Amino acid sequence: MKKIIYLCIFATVVAATSCSTKKDIELNTYGGEGLEFVHFGSASDSWLVTADDKSYDYSVVVATTKAPTEAVKYNISLGEKTTGVEGTDFSIPEKSVTIKAGEYSAELPIKVLYDTTDEGFEIELVLSVDDKLINPAYGASAYISVKSDKITIDWDWLAGKWNAQDTEGDPYVMAISQKDEKTAIFTNIWGTEADIEGTVDFEARTVTFQGPFELAEMYNGILCCTGTADDQKFQATMSPLGITISGLRYYLVGGDYDGYDFGEDMTTLTR
Repeated sequence: MKKIIYLCIFATVVAATSCSTKKDIELNTYGGEGLEFVHFGSASDSWLVTADDKSYDYSVVVATTKAPTEAVKYNISLGEKTTGVEGTDFSIPEKSVTIKAGEYSAELPIKVLYDTTDEGFEIELVLSVDDKLINPAYGASAYISVKSDKITIDWDWLAGKWNAQDTEGDPYVMAISQKDEKTAIFTNIWGTEADIEGTVDFEARTVTFQGPFELAEMYNGILCCTGTADDQKFQATMSPLGITISGLRYYLVGGDYDGYDFGEDMTTLTR
């Protein structure tokens, strides 16, 4: 359904977006000179640390939409959403970055220490700049979720609500519940409110689904999902970073679009 709808409205969306972008550039209601903003390279990220090393060196990008004519220093602070302990769980040598003249970005080094990391923690970084320089599309902060392989993946970890994101479309919420000792129920796959059942193997950190599943009525037919392999199975992989459901495809049976194949898809679940 998602892809059919996208085909119908694509031209309209592109036209509307183009007009809106041009208007924003001309009016420049956010201040600054032209589109002169500063922002983090990503508003959110997830880092995984394991026992393979004692410490991990990461970096966060700070970028500007216009290269400065002289070097510019941007200060950075820790936000209130930070749950890790600076100096114990992580360290930041200097809470600032300097973007050199003629360049568009710089990196903020961050070291994560494995020995003091429990199951994980969060880091929120905030740009200390004038509001007029904040890119409205990115905001002034970056939220980093640090996960460790010390986490225990069991029913307590698996069951509950998850934030889901398919290859295309908007994010939504999925729920996972325990049917019996070895069976999990994933509810609202692809945003259809339907249930699919899979066999859980916590040692292998997998959930295996035997398709096909009938998900919802659509265009006088039925939306189904199944595996891309001949045995119609597909699998979810569990890790400290979340769950990835891959090797599945969606198609229609009966109705106005009988046989329509949406192709392969992948869904990631995070908390």
